Amino acid sequence: MEKLTINDIAKISGYSIATVSNYLNGNYQKMSQKTRDHLAKVIDQTGYRPNSTARNLAKHENKTIGVSISDITNPFTSPVMSGISEVCTQHGYKMIFTNADNDQKKEVNNILSLRTESVSGMIVDAVDPNSPIYKSLTNEALVMVDRQAKELLFDTIVTDNRQAVKEMVTHMVQAGYDELYFVTWPLEEVSTRQMRYQGFLEATGYALGEHLLTVPHLGQKEAYQQFEAQIETLMAQKGTKKIGFFTMNARVFLRLLKAMQLKAYQYPRDYGVATYEEFDWMQIMRPEISCIRQDSKKIGVMAAELLLAKLLDKKSALPQKYIVPTEIILKQSF
Repeated sequence: MEKLTINDIAKISGYSIATVSNYLNGNYQKMSQKTRDHLAKVIDQTGYRPNSTARNLAKHENKTIGVSISDITNPFTSPVMSGISEVCTQHGYKMIFTNADNDQKKEVNNILSLRTESVSGMIVDAVDPNSPIYKSLTNEALVMVDRQAKELLFDTIVTDNRQAVKEMVTHMVQAGYDELYFVTWPLEEVSTRQMRYQGFLEATGYALGEHLLTVPHLGQKEAYQQFEAQIETLMAQKGTKKIGFFTMNARVFLRLLKAMQLKAYQYPRDYGVATYEEFDWMQIMRPEISCIRQDSKKIGVMAAELLLAKLLDKKSALPQKYIVPTEIILKQSF
């Protein structure tokens, strides 16, 4: 059977070739919902698949977005990707996805690979947002998410890391804890970790470097055992003190919980706890966990919408930081 053409879809639908073309390219501005629904039905029933390569060549553009992710195993990644995919699909864009596995060199290679694919633009969840590779790119065709560079070169979408942690930890201070600890992966030069720790310090009044517990990130077994021993010592020496912990993300929270369970310590009986991030599995924990809820999917949606708007506008502008609000969820974990 001969493959259907855009002319065939125009005849079947009763609309002009221009209207069908606008629909296929996501140009809905002057198109009624009735027209869109009818064309969607015709295309679905006929199984029509446009020749995207021919369309892109005809339009002198490649409707493909490159996405570079720092760590595919991070639960934060899936909803972000879902948001990006949703917007790209709505506007007729394809995605090329790459994963850096928390490797800076691999991230550079991924960026170079996406450039050779001649993608229209990129969305980057960076391992190292300060990498020299980004000096070769422009704000006109790139959006960063989550981590931000020291020098803002690109539009960047983040959550209110510092303020959200400050607010949550203030609740813990008001609950009468004698000592509080910030549990984190190595701070290094990672903006999200540093800003969350800054919020912790502002809420508690501790000095920089104080009450900081570091969990190895992708460390060896011995390194995790050292962390567990540190927690055991701290709990054994607390005496009658009321002690609490704030963890910088859900995976760090799990490491803390595991260390506590080795000696049968339970929250909130033996310690209080709250964390940044909320995931579905937390709903089965009893008591429920106090957490900072971030809308990760919204981050992806905003990144894709912002990038596509820039690609359409094709104008140079100064980069901006966009902050996605979080929500404080107070439960009985402290």
